[in-house]
Amino acid sequence: METVLSGISAITIGQSHIDNKTECQDSAILDFNDKYVMGAVADGHGSKKHFRSAKGSQFAVEAAKYSIYEYMNDNYEKFVDAYNKDKKYLIDRIIKMLITKWHEKIQEDINNEPITQEEIDKYLDGNFNEDKIASIYGTTLLVGVMGEGCNFGFLIGDGSFVVIDKHGKAYIPIEDENSKANYTTSLSSSDSFNGFVTHFFDEMPFSIMVSTDGLVKSFGDDNDFLDYNQAIAMELDGLDTVDKRIEMEDRLTKLFEQRSRDGSEDDISISIIFNSDAYESVKQGLETRRKLNKIDEQIGLSKKKIVTLDFKQKQIENERNVNTENWKKVALEKSKLKQYSDKLIERRNALEEELKKIEREQDELSKKKIELDSSIKQYEEIEKIKSDEQDKNLADKKLEEENIQIKEAEKRRLQDILKN
Repeated sequence: METVLSGISAITIGQSHIDNKTECQDSAILDFNDKYVMGAVADGHGSKKHFRSAKGSQFAVEAAKYSIYEYMNDNYEKFVDAYNKDKKYLIDRIIKMLITKWHEKIQEDINNEPITQEEIDKYLDGNFNEDKIASIYGTTLLVGVMGEGCNFGFLIGDGSFVVIDKHGKAYIPIEDENSKANYTTSLSSSDSFNGFVTHFFDEMPFSIMVSTDGLVKSFGDDNDFLDYNQAIAMELDGLDTVDKRIEMEDRLTKLFEQRSRDGSEDDISISIIFNSDAYESVKQGLETRRKLNKIDEQIGLSKKKIVTLDFKQKQIENERNVNTENWKKVALEKSKLKQYSDKLIERRNALEEELKKIEREQDELSKKKIELDSSIKQYEEIEKIKSDEQDKNLADKKLEEENIQIKEAEKRRLQDILKN
């Protein structure tokens, strides 16, 4: 019985592109038959100097589809034999073919629609280098292939290559190392072949999901992103008709529109290839792992809460220590104030006693003053009497002296008479 392979894809224009009225630069493609299924996505570079990157991304997925078809479709068994003998050599040839095909498509586009001076002035600031014309179409590319006896994938540039294995485990086997340094390896690079990263599977996985970076950047961490991919994998059952696959693609498009609005605001595209026959066997693993992921998420939240509570506890302890120190300082200050208050009371009591003593002394002085005033008055009266007596005595004395002078004069007159 042949394995039933299938695929779906979805493309959503990013919220920032809607706001800025710029075109979607993502592309996605699928190709599946009774031998193999391939899915690819590409993300045209956003800088204005890559002003034909939307075409570049479309050319990239088309070149990938063409190259894989050329090698795998005509004689699949022969391809599988060659693949098992030297996987890397064979896939490297496919990659080289798609690079060549991509450049051919670029040249064809330029022939049909030459670069204008207006474009050079508007997007390249007047500086145009024909040797780097591919840069105008710069893009990333991620490709996944599943088939009996050969399962592989490769990528160049950022984006996500997610695998759901036969046990329902989601993991990322390959990624562009440069993307961690905020630098995107490009298909337009002159050395693009050496920028490709390749992965080979020992056995067919349940699904390969390749997506542009607009999706993964809508998540806080890889665990949430992988859990999201597992949730999508849970929905891959029963997609055995074109209508059902289109319905699923429409659902993904709507989900990605919300993701872009709330997350990266970038274009989001995804191509999902999967083994329909394996769904029932992988379903239990997917459900269990989603439950485990949910538990891990809850444990993670609890650990974060514990960290937060520990931090808060430390803050409270520090605040309590500070409060205790402040309480001790206030208590000490209160004790000092009480001692000072007691001293002030002692001084006040002493001053009150001193004041009473002064008041008593003032009363004594008042009494003495009255007595002295009375004595002074008596003395003044006596003084007046004595002064009056002295004045009279002096007057009497003067009168007597005047009498003496009169008598002396009379005496001399009488003596003179006698002498004569």
